[in-house]
Amino acid sequence: MKNLMIYCCLPLLICIQACAQKQDKKEKELATMEDKLPQYPKDKQISYIAHLNSKTPFELYLDDNLVDWEWRSGFNKSIELNPFLLNNGTHILKIRFFPPESNEDKLIHPTDIIADKDVKWNLYFVKLKKDAADPLGYEGKIDYPGSELPIVAPPSNVPVWEQEFKVEVAALPYNLKGWSEGEDLSKLDQKELEKKAVSYFNNLRNLLNDGKIKEFMALNKTNDFETSVSNYDNQEQYDQDYHENVDLLTKKCVGNMQPIDNYVMKLYGHGKILRLEIPEGKYKHWSALMSDSKKYGKSSWGIMVYRPKGSKDFVIIRK
Repeated sequence: MKNLMIYCCLPLLICIQACAQKQDKKEKELATMEDKLPQYPKDKQISYIAHLNSKTPFELYLDDNLVDWEWRSGFNKSIELNPFLLNNGTHILKIRFFPPESNEDKLIHPTDIIADKDVKWNLYFVKLKKDAADPLGYEGKIDYPGSELPIVAPPSNVPVWEQEFKVEVAALPYNLKGWSEGEDLSKLDQKELEKKAVSYFNNLRNLLNDGKIKEFMALNKTNDFETSVSNYDNQEQYDQDYHENVDLLTKKCVGNMQPIDNYVMKLYGHGKILRLEIPEGKYKHWSALMSDSKKYGKSSWGIMVYRPKGSKDFVIIRK
Protein backbone atom coordinates (compact mmCIF):
# COMPACT_ATOMS: atom_id res chain seq x y z
CA MET A 1 0.00 0.00 0.00
CA LYS A 2 1.28 3.44 -0.81
CA ASN A 3 1.58 6.04 1.89
CA LEU A 4 -1.86 7.24 2.90
CA MET A 5 -2.55 10.85 1.92
CA ILE A 6 -5.04 13.56 2.83
CA TYR A 7 -6.73 15.20 -0.15
CA CYS A 8 -9.23 17.93 -0.79
CA CYS A 9 -10.67 19.04 -4.10
CA LEU A 10 -11.28 22.74 -4.53
CA PRO A 11 -14.72 23.39 -6.07
CA LEU A 12 -14.57 24.34 -9.73
CA LEU A 13 -18.23 25.16 -10.15
CA ILE A 14 -19.86 28.36 -8.97
CA CYS A 15 -22.32 27.66 -6.17
CA ILE A 16 -24.62 29.77 -4.09
CA GLN A 17 -22.85 31.50 -1.21
CA ALA A 18 -24.17 29.25 1.56
CA CYS A 19 -23.10 26.14 -0.31
CA ALA A 20 -19.67 27.60 -1.04
CA GLN A 21 -19.10 28.56 2.59
CA LYS A 22 -20.03 25.07 3.74
CA GLN A 23 -17.74 23.51 1.15
CA ASP A 24 -14.87 25.85 2.02
CA LYS A 25 -15.15 24.98 5.70
CA LYS A 26 -15.06 21.26 4.95
CA GLU A 27 -12.06 21.61 2.66
CA LYS A 28 -10.10 23.71 5.11
CA GLU A 29 -10.50 20.98 7.70
CA LEU A 30 -9.14 18.38 5.28
CA ALA A 31 -6.38 20.57 3.87
CA THR A 32 -4.68 21.59 7.12
CA MET A 33 -1.62 19.44 6.50
CA GLU A 34 -1.69 19.51 2.70
CA ASP A 35 -1.42 23.29 2.41
CA LYS A 36 2.01 23.17 4.09
CA LEU A 37 3.56 20.54 1.83
CA PRO A 38 6.96 22.02 0.89
CA GLN A 39 8.57 21.68 -2.50
CA TYR A 40 12.33 21.39 -2.95
CA PRO A 41 14.39 21.99 -6.13
CA LYS A 42 15.57 18.87 -7.93
CA ASP A 43 19.18 19.27 -6.86
CA LYS A 44 18.09 19.22 -3.20
CA GLN A 45 16.01 16.05 -3.46
CA ILE A 46 18.52 13.72 -1.83
CA SER A 47 17.63 10.16 -0.86
CA TYR A 48 19.60 7.93 1.48
CA ILE A 49 19.38 4.24 0.72
CA ALA A 50 20.60 1.00 2.25
CA HIS A 51 21.49 -1.42 -0.54
CA LEU A 52 22.29 -5.01 0.38
CA ASN A 53 22.62 -8.52 -0.88
CA SER A 54 22.63 -11.53 1.39
CA LYS A 55 22.63 -15.27 1.77
CA THR A 56 20.70 -15.15 5.04
CA PRO A 57 17.51 -13.66 6.48
CA PHE A 58 17.94 -10.25 8.08
CA GLU A 59 16.42 -7.34 10.01
CA LEU A 60 17.56 -3.79 9.29
CA TYR A 61 17.24 -1.02 11.89
CA LEU A 62 17.83 2.72 11.66
CA ASP A 63 18.05 4.57 14.98
CA ASP A 64 16.35 1.61 16.71
CA ASN A 65 13.49 1.55 14.18
CA LEU A 66 12.84 -1.65 12.27
CA VAL A 67 12.73 -0.46 8.66
CA ASP A 68 12.88 -3.74 6.72
CA TRP A 69 13.37 -7.50 6.98
CA GLU A 70 13.38 -10.70 4.92
CA TRP A 71 13.05 -14.32 6.02
CA ARG A 72 14.02 -15.85 2.71
CA SER A 73 17.63 -16.35 1.65
CA GLY A 74 19.57 -15.01 -1.32
CA PHE A 75 18.46 -11.63 -2.67
CA ASN A 76 19.45 -8.06 -3.55
CA LYS A 77 17.47 -5.17 -2.12
CA SER A 78 17.46 -1.36 -1.92
CA ILE A 79 15.70 0.20 1.07
CA GLU A 80 14.68 3.87 1.16
CA LEU A 81 15.68 5.34 4.54
CA ASN A 82 14.33 8.90 4.21
CA PRO A 83 10.99 8.24 5.97
CA PHE A 84 12.96 7.29 9.09
CA LEU A 85 15.51 10.11 8.84
CA LEU A 86 14.07 13.10 10.67
CA ASN A 87 17.07 15.36 10.11
CA ASN A 88 20.76 15.59 9.32
CA GLY A 89 23.36 14.28 11.73
CA THR A 90 24.89 11.01 12.88
CA HIS A 91 22.58 8.01 12.71
CA ILE A 92 22.94 4.35 13.67
CA LEU A 93 22.33 1.65 11.09
CA LYS A 94 22.13 -1.88 12.48
CA ILE A 95 21.74 -5.17 10.68
CA ARG A 96 20.91 -8.51 12.29
CA PHE A 97 21.52 -11.79 10.47
CA PHE A 98 19.58 -15.01 11.10
CA PRO A 99 20.28 -18.62 10.10
CA PRO A 100 19.11 -19.78 6.67
CA GLU A 101 16.40 -22.44 6.76
CA SER A 102 18.85 -24.93 5.25
CA ASN A 103 21.03 -24.89 8.39
CA GLU A 104 19.82 -27.88 10.40
CA ASP A 105 21.56 -26.67 13.56
CA LYS A 106 19.60 -23.36 13.38
CA LEU A 107 22.86 -21.40 13.66
CA ILE A 108 24.62 -18.91 11.39
CA HIS A 109 27.96 -20.20 10.18
CA PRO A 110 30.83 -17.87 9.30
CA THR A 111 30.62 -19.07 5.68
CA ASP A 112 26.96 -18.01 5.54
CA ILE A 113 28.14 -14.40 5.79
CA ILE A 114 31.41 -14.65 3.88
CA ALA A 115 31.84 -17.79 1.76
CA ASP A 116 34.83 -16.35 -0.10
CA LYS A 117 35.99 -13.02 -1.54
CA ASP A 118 33.35 -13.18 -4.28
CA VAL A 119 30.41 -14.63 -2.36
CA LYS A 120 29.57 -12.66 0.76
CA TRP A 121 27.12 -10.35 2.47
CA ASN A 122 27.38 -6.73 1.27
CA LEU A 123 25.77 -3.62 2.77
CA TYR A 124 26.03 -0.11 1.30
CA PHE A 125 24.90 3.25 2.62
CA VAL A 126 24.16 5.30 -0.48
CA LYS A 127 23.28 8.94 -1.20
CA LEU A 128 21.47 9.61 -4.50
CA LYS A 129 19.40 12.34 -6.13
CA LYS A 130 15.78 11.64 -7.03
CA ASP A 131 15.09 11.48 -10.76
CA ALA A 132 11.58 10.51 -11.84
CA ALA A 133 12.76 10.20 -15.45
CA ASP A 134 15.22 7.43 -14.60
CA PRO A 135 13.83 3.85 -14.63
CA LEU A 136 15.26 3.27 -11.14
CA GLY A 137 14.05 6.65 -9.87
CA TYR A 138 17.51 8.03 -9.08
CA GLU A 139 20.23 9.98 -10.85
CA GLY A 140 23.68 8.54 -11.40
CA LYS A 141 25.28 5.28 -10.28
CA ILE A 142 26.09 3.84 -6.89
CA ASP A 143 29.66 4.31 -5.72
CA TYR A 144 29.98 0.82 -4.29
CA PRO A 145 33.59 1.04 -3.04
CA GLY A 146 32.97 4.42 -1.41
CA SER A 147 29.67 3.49 0.23
CA GLU A 148 30.34 -0.02 1.50
CA LEU A 149 29.86 -0.77 5.17
CA PRO A 150 32.32 -3.53 6.13
CA ILE A 151 30.52 -6.75 7.00
CA VAL A 152 32.54 -9.28 8.99
CA ALA A 153 31.73 -12.92 9.64
CA PRO A 154 31.07 -14.27 13.15
CA PRO A 155 34.09 -16.01 14.69
CA SER A 156 32.04 -19.19 15.17
CA ASN A 157 28.55 -20.58 14.73
CA VAL A 158 26.02 -18.31 16.48
CA PRO A 159 22.18 -18.04 16.71
CA VAL A 160 22.14 -14.36 15.63
CA TRP A 161 24.87 -12.07 14.30
CA GLU A 162 24.55 -8.29 14.27
CA GLN A 163 26.63 -5.25 13.41
CA GLU A 164 26.12 -1.52 13.94
CA PHE A 165 27.45 1.37 11.86
CA LYS A 166 27.50 5.11 12.43
CA VAL A 167 26.41 6.83 9.22
CA GLU A 168 26.56 10.55 8.48
CA VAL A 169 23.59 12.34 6.91
CA ALA A 170 24.27 15.91 5.79
CA ALA A 171 22.24 16.66 2.65
CA LEU A 172 18.58 16.49 3.72
CA PRO A 173 16.77 19.75 2.92
CA TYR A 174 14.06 19.11 5.53
CA ASN A 175 13.66 18.75 9.29
CA LEU A 176 10.79 16.58 10.52
CA LYS A 177 9.46 16.53 14.06
CA GLY A 178 8.37 12.91 13.75
CA TRP A 179 8.44 11.11 17.07
CA SER A 180 11.33 13.22 18.44
CA GLU A 181 9.01 14.84 20.99
CA GLY A 182 7.21 11.62 21.80
CA GLU A 183 6.84 10.15 25.25
CA ASP A 184 9.19 7.32 26.26
CA LEU A 185 6.61 4.54 26.38
CA SER A 186 9.09 2.11 27.93
CA LYS A 187 8.73 4.00 31.23
CA LEU A 188 4.99 3.35 31.46
CA ASP A 189 3.14 0.40 32.94
CA GLN A 190 3.41 -2.06 30.05
CA LYS A 191 0.19 -3.96 30.74
CA GLU A 192 -1.82 -0.75 30.82
CA LEU A 193 -0.01 0.53 27.73
CA GLU A 194 -0.80 -2.67 25.85
CA LYS A 195 -4.45 -2.45 26.83
CA LYS A 196 -4.70 1.08 25.42
CA ALA A 197 -2.75 0.15 22.29
CA VAL A 198 -5.00 -2.81 21.53
CA SER A 199 -8.05 -0.60 22.01
CA TYR A 200 -6.62 1.96 19.55
CA PHE A 201 -5.77 -0.69 16.95
CA ASN A 202 -9.22 -2.24 17.33
CA ASN A 203 -10.73 1.15 16.57
CA LEU A 204 -8.63 1.34 13.38
CA ARG A 205 -9.67 -2.20 12.53
CA ASN A 206 -13.35 -1.34 12.95
CA LEU A 207 -13.09 1.81 10.82
CA LEU A 208 -11.62 -0.20 7.96
CA ASN A 209 -14.00 -3.11 8.35
CA ASP A 210 -17.04 -0.80 8.43
CA GLY A 211 -15.96 1.14 5.35
CA LYS A 212 -15.15 4.37 7.20
CA ILE A 213 -12.07 4.78 5.05
CA LYS A 214 -11.87 8.58 5.10
CA GLU A 215 -12.03 8.58 8.90
CA PHE A 216 -9.12 6.14 8.91
CA MET A 217 -7.26 8.33 6.41
CA ALA A 218 -7.76 11.38 8.60
CA LEU A 219 -5.97 9.60 11.45
CA ASN A 220 -3.01 9.07 9.11
CA LYS A 221 -2.49 12.76 8.28
CA THR A 222 0.75 13.19 10.27
CA ASN A 223 2.24 10.05 8.77
CA ASP A 224 1.11 10.99 5.27
CA PHE A 225 2.40 14.54 5.44
CA GLU A 226 5.84 13.70 6.83
CA THR A 227 6.32 10.73 4.54
CA SER A 228 5.39 12.91 1.57
CA VAL A 229 7.98 15.50 2.61
CA SER A 230 10.69 12.84 2.96
CA ASN A 231 9.79 11.38 -0.45
CA TYR A 232 9.73 14.85 -2.11
CA ASP A 233 6.20 14.26 -3.40
CA ASN A 234 4.59 17.05 -5.37
CA GLN A 235 0.95 18.05 -4.99
CA GLU A 236 -0.18 15.91 -7.92
CA GLN A 237 1.42 12.78 -6.46
CA TYR A 238 0.04 13.63 -3.03
CA ASP A 239 -3.49 13.85 -4.42
CA GLN A 240 -3.13 10.75 -6.56
CA ASP A 241 -1.93 8.65 -3.63
CA TYR A 242 -4.97 9.66 -1.61
CA HIS A 243 -7.40 8.41 -4.25
CA GLU A 244 -5.45 5.22 -4.86
CA ASN A 245 -5.33 4.42 -1.15
CA VAL A 246 -9.05 5.05 -0.65
CA ASP A 247 -9.73 2.67 -3.52
CA LEU A 248 -7.26 0.05 -2.26
CA LEU A 249 -8.53 0.10 1.32
CA THR A 250 -12.13 -0.06 0.16
CA LYS A 251 -11.48 -3.10 -2.00
CA LYS A 252 -9.39 -5.07 0.45
CA CYS A 253 -10.58 -4.06 3.92
CA VAL A 254 -14.34 -3.50 4.02
CA GLY A 255 -15.85 -6.56 5.67
CA ASN A 256 -12.51 -8.38 5.55
CA MET A 257 -10.59 -7.18 8.61
CA GLN A 258 -9.28 -9.91 10.90
CA PRO A 259 -9.58 -9.83 14.70
CA ILE A 260 -6.54 -8.50 16.54
CA ASP A 261 -5.81 -11.63 18.56
CA ASN A 262 -2.37 -12.72 17.35
CA TYR A 263 0.12 -10.00 18.22
CA VAL A 264 3.01 -8.87 20.34
CA MET A 265 3.51 -5.25 21.42
CA LYS A 266 6.93 -3.97 20.42
CA LEU A 267 8.59 -0.63 21.17
CA TYR A 268 11.04 0.96 18.76
CA GLY A 269 12.76 4.33 18.36
CA HIS A 270 14.27 4.10 21.85
CA GLY A 271 10.84 3.56 23.37
CA LYS A 272 8.97 6.28 21.46
CA ILE A 273 7.30 4.17 18.77
CA LEU A 274 4.84 1.33 19.30
CA ARG A 275 3.72 -1.46 16.99
CA LEU A 276 1.40 -4.43 17.33
CA GLU A 277 2.92 -7.07 15.10
CA ILE A 278 2.64 -10.77 14.31
CA PRO A 279 5.08 -12.49 16.69
CA GLU A 280 6.24 -15.49 14.65
CA GLY A 281 5.88 -17.60 11.55
CA LYS A 282 5.81 -16.52 7.89
CA TYR A 283 4.11 -13.23 8.81
CA LYS A 284 6.50 -12.27 11.59
CA HIS A 285 6.79 -8.45 11.91
CA TRP A 286 3.68 -7.90 9.78
CA SER A 287 1.22 -5.50 11.37
CA ALA A 288 -1.52 -7.14 13.45
CA LEU A 289 -3.90 -4.90 11.48
CA MET A 290 -4.65 -7.41 8.72
CA SER A 291 -7.32 -8.06 6.11
CA ASP A 292 -8.11 -11.33 4.39
CA SER A 293 -10.40 -11.52 1.38
CA LYS A 294 -11.20 -14.31 -1.06
CA LYS A 295 -10.22 -12.11 -4.02
CA TYR A 296 -7.08 -10.38 -2.69
CA GLY A 297 -5.81 -12.71 0.02
CA LYS A 298 -4.01 -11.48 3.14
CA SER A 299 -2.81 -7.88 3.43
CA SER A 300 -1.06 -6.21 6.35
CA TRP A 301 -1.66 -2.51 7.00
CA GLY A 302 1.49 -1.28 8.70
CA ILE A 303 0.81 1.13 11.53
CA MET A 304 3.39 2.64 13.90
CA VAL A 305 2.18 5.03 16.59
CA TYR A 306 3.67 7.40 19.12
CA ARG A 307 2.24 9.57 21.88
CA PRO A 308 3.19 13.26 22.04
CA LYS A 309 4.40 14.37 25.44
CA GLY A 310 1.52 15.67 27.52
CA SER A 311 -1.06 13.78 25.44
CA LYS A 312 -2.99 10.61 26.21
CA ASP A 313 -3.75 9.90 22.55
CA PHE A 314 -1.78 7.84 20.07
CA VAL A 315 -0.80 9.36 16.72
CA ILE A 316 0.03 7.30 13.62
CA ILE A 317 3.55 8.29 12.67
CA ARG A 318 4.76 5.78 10.05
CA LYS A 319 3.71 2.57 8.40
